[in-house]
Amino acid sequence: MKKLIFIILIAAIAITSSISAQETYFGKNKVRYKDFEWQYIQSKHFDIYFYEDAYETAKFTATVMESAYVEISNELNYKIQNPIPIFVYNSHNDFQQTNITGSLLPEGVGGFTEAFKNRIVIPFNGSYEEFRHVLHHELTHAFVYDLIYGNMFSTLLSRNRLFNLPLWYAEGFAEYSSRHGWDYFSDMFVRDATINNYLAPPMYLGGFLAYKQGQAMIKYLAETYGEEKLGEILKKGKIYLTLNKAMKEVIDKTEEEFWNDFSKEMKKRYWPEIAIRKEPVDFSTALTKARKDGSYFNEKPQFHPDGDKIAIFTDRDDYTKIVLIDAKTGKVIKELVEGERSGDLESLHSFVSGMSFSPDGNMMVFVAKSEGTPTLMFYSLEKGKIIKRKSFNFYNIVSPEYSPDGNRIAFSALEGFKRDIYIYEMETDQLTRLTNDRYDDTDPTWVPNTNQIIFSSDRPHPTSKTPIWDENIYVDEGAFLPGDFEYGFYNIFRLDIDKSQSVEPLDLGPGPNTVPTVSPDGKKLAFISSRNGIDNIYISLLDSSVSYPVTDILTGVRSISWSPDSKKIAFSAFNKGAFDIFVMTELKPEGENNVLAKTDFLQGKYDLLKNAKSQEILAEHQSQHDSLDNFIIDSTFKAIMASIPEQKNDSASADSVLIASDTTETVSDTLAAVEDSTLTSETAITDEGFVFVADDTETKFDSIFVDLPGESGQTGNLKPMEEAEIFEERTGPNKNGEYKIKNYKTKYTPDFVHAGWGYDTFFGFQGQSFFVFSDYLGNNQFYIATDLVNTIDQTNIQVFYFHNKRRTQLGFGIFHSKNLYSYENDSYFSDRFYGFQGVVRYPFSTFDRVELVTSQYFIDRQYYNYFSFEDVQSKRSTKVSVGELAYVTDNILWGITGPINGRRAKFSLSSGINLFDAGDVQFTSAEFDYRKYYHLKNSFSFAIRFSGGASFGKTPKLYFLGGTTNWIGSRTIDTKVYEIENLYFADVVTPLRGVPYYELSGDRYGLFNAEFRFPLIDYFAMRFPLPLVLSRIQGSIFTDVGAAWYGDNFKGGVSESNTSRLNDIKVGFGTGMRLNLGFLLLRYDIAWSTDMNSVSDHTSHYFSFGADF
Repeated sequence: MKKLIFIILIAAIAITSSISAQETYFGKNKVRYKDFEWQYIQSKHFDIYFYEDAYETAKFTATVMESAYVEISNELNYKIQNPIPIFVYNSHNDFQQTNITGSLLPEGVGGFTEAFKNRIVIPFNGSYEEFRHVLHHELTHAFVYDLIYGNMFSTLLSRNRLFNLPLWYAEGFAEYSSRHGWDYFSDMFVRDATINNYLAPPMYLGGFLAYKQGQAMIKYLAETYGEEKLGEILKKGKIYLTLNKAMKEVIDKTEEEFWNDFSKEMKKRYWPEIAIRKEPVDFSTALTKARKDGSYFNEKPQFHPDGDKIAIFTDRDDYTKIVLIDAKTGKVIKELVEGERSGDLESLHSFVSGMSFSPDGNMMVFVAKSEGTPTLMFYSLEKGKIIKRKSFNFYNIVSPEYSPDGNRIAFSALEGFKRDIYIYEMETDQLTRLTNDRYDDTDPTWVPNTNQIIFSSDRPHPTSKTPIWDENIYVDEGAFLPGDFEYGFYNIFRLDIDKSQSVEPLDLGPGPNTVPTVSPDGKKLAFISSRNGIDNIYISLLDSSVSYPVTDILTGVRSISWSPDSKKIAFSAFNKGAFDIFVMTELKPEGENNVLAKTDFLQGKYDLLKNAKSQEILAEHQSQHDSLDNFIIDSTFKAIMASIPEQKNDSASADSVLIASDTTETVSDTLAAVEDSTLTSETAITDEGFVFVADDTETKFDSIFVDLPGESGQTGNLKPMEEAEIFEERTGPNKNGEYKIKNYKTKYTPDFVHAGWGYDTFFGFQGQSFFVFSDYLGNNQFYIATDLVNTIDQTNIQVFYFHNKRRTQLGFGIFHSKNLYSYENDSYFSDRFYGFQGVVRYPFSTFDRVELVTSQYFIDRQYYNYFSFEDVQSKRSTKVSVGELAYVTDNILWGITGPINGRRAKFSLSSGINLFDAGDVQFTSAEFDYRKYYHLKNSFSFAIRFSGGASFGKTPKLYFLGGTTNWIGSRTIDTKVYEIENLYFADVVTPLRGVPYYELSGDRYGLFNAEFRFPLIDYFAMRFPLPLVLSRIQGSIFTDVGAAWYGDNFKGGVSESNTSRLNDIKVGFGTGMRLNLGFLLLRYDIAWSTDMNSVSDHTSHYFSFGADF
């Protein structure tokens, strides 16, 4: 047991180390493309860290977070006990380089909060409203962590750490609070889920569905039982340690009972919408069919100038790519660009940016993350490759569009804290900035035959409505500010380059209005507006202020493109849980007198805010531009979508849908899938330093933290709560609204602590401990694992340090262990194994790296008499210096039980010698391991693997083949395994199922594995004798072929008595099952061996754990 616990602790070092990040063997890389020099400011409750020119962003963060603090404190009747650190990155590219988490951060992750130190980490992307939303979202997580678990030390001692808050409640409350109840994107999502029958019971909620459905469930809970119950349920959860019991205590409903009520209510609300609105196929032609072709994200359609083809982004093969499809049938004509497989095209930014064709149709421009930098990519359709790359000193670039003359590219780019419109002139290589302000300017489109650009922006617009100040309306800083900076309400503007770049607002009717696209004939403007509560396509004549809708869609439109003849529009729409491409050929006005029926949400029904007029104003201040930009599609969501019937089934019961639990690869402690919205809050703090509350009172910034609203009986006011003493000396900005800037100083605090002790009759008292320490940025990390016994020489300890601040990652560690072994004839020996190790890794990109590992090992062995451990019969000391140089590449995607698509490989050279004297261990080895995965459809995949190695020298290292990895069960081991050369330097290569462990050995080996993986059991429930529910059990059929031999002594097969059979080559085949329990992946395999002449009578059974190869 002692040895097992220590092995687990050491394994945890390897698994959690950020220098290896994902795995110790393969794994993708977190690349530090640049160094960050951090500073910070302190507000009343927050330490806000920033770098470079982001002081203004940090000030904005302080304003938003102090306001959100009041709101969340009110909702939960709780105050945090310690200042919360917030780390603001200037862009998502920078954010992906953070070391605060070792996990890779996909493009769809808008921020995260880690529980132990309660750190909030978030990027700024140019939209202040989106930034506000995610800040507020993550602060709710920080509140909940503080409420449930307390600080890092009390967490270690408290039973509260056993309370596992379900994802739907955690993320649902975060969205509910940061959206101030509800928003039109959530309305669209839950409407689609309800109508198409993929609302999931709480126990099966995972992935992005947990965010949006969770928000709806929290909102329904607050509407039905009162908002104060949200905090009460969390506090009861600390006592009962399960949400089910807490809900029963507080609202007298279990999760299942609450779910039944909620699902019925959603049907009442949304099923009537079917009769008054249209699905996309009712008025357009579908060019893609998500779920049928394996895709879930088909986006940003762009007509080719010939009108016969359309370019789109799609993930139909898991990885995002740009393809050309037929404009009439949707058939794929050609795959143009594949992303997410190499550092050159690490990301195509398909969530936020589109592509554009040159007027002659020969070139296409799009944006990609290349070597860590946002870059304009110029693709030649004639040559079939990228022929030019152009990068600038921007944090991000989106929405490039060719000018009508083909000489210029207009785009939106983030520089500092401003996202503005730029023009790049290709012939002169000149860059011109057209706007320069704090507003979010994006989606530029050229007006043919002019020198004008139309774009969307959240700058002030004459048609924006003024807030109504009454007792039913609370104004949030995301919607309006009484100062000189208003943000969050998007509309459309025209910029005349010839007239000193003057900006003119376009009168297109109520907003928000976004994604403008001018027709090629220069007469019409198409855009997206959610004025009725749903994103629909509207058209306006450029010489007129009249606009009319041409869609009345049930869900929502995402992006649009005119055909070259200006008669058709291609668009993407959310439909049945996925995004598809459609073409509309008849652009007829919709609605009564060009006005669409408003959603119940927009009319103020079913909402805590009962004033319908307020709902209309607030709903208008939600940005479609941002609402879908960070929609996360993961394997859980795809599984849910796969269960939707192809034809609409209005009478189907959502209760009958069985959805698997969340099995996506963990990205962080919490995710914020960023969409946009602006609703209300009780309190808003402006940059001028004032707070505005419901009764129109005005309070100075410094006093808000002590003069919170009292118990006046009004809805939403705070109950008295004690402010922690630590906040008493903290102040906000000075009277001019400025903060004192301080430099970041490295300080170490625990990330994880585990300890235990026990007594053993053989070893006496012993204890195990595992510590992880790091600085706040995660740039420096210490891992300490100990196994203390009553004598020093029996103690095991490992100490490792990793330095991750720069691109070249460094690690160093020392270790010592003492182990006792028994082998044949009841003989015993002990090994004292100690030394040190150094690691250097250099990532070329997320997918490729080189690494050098050097180690110095000291091994002192003592052989004992069986009857007495005091009687040492012999001793042996060995010193070995080992170095390994390796190249690793990995771009795989994970499925439920293992990789499902992509490839990974490792090629290495290693050498072991004695640098101190002429030792008895000396070898040089070369090895390779190549794996390829083919995603066939849904959960069906095929995996192959080739690996091999050869070792040379005085004592070449051995390769042992047979069995499977992490086998649970007894095994017979050849005594030569216990030789020092083999116990510490040999490799055990698996799987070779059907063959016993260590059956094959040699200084050369080759191994081939082929495995077909498929869904075996979707759902299994047992009531007696043990209540048990299992879901998504995977199956496999495999063949393993391997051989190990010495030197040139290889004999693949032999012939005897007119028969042939294999000799050194061993073949195993069989089938198996895999079950992902969330915290552990269990495998069962049954295998037989064959020499290709006969099949063995012996059947091998393997129970093991861990992911598939």
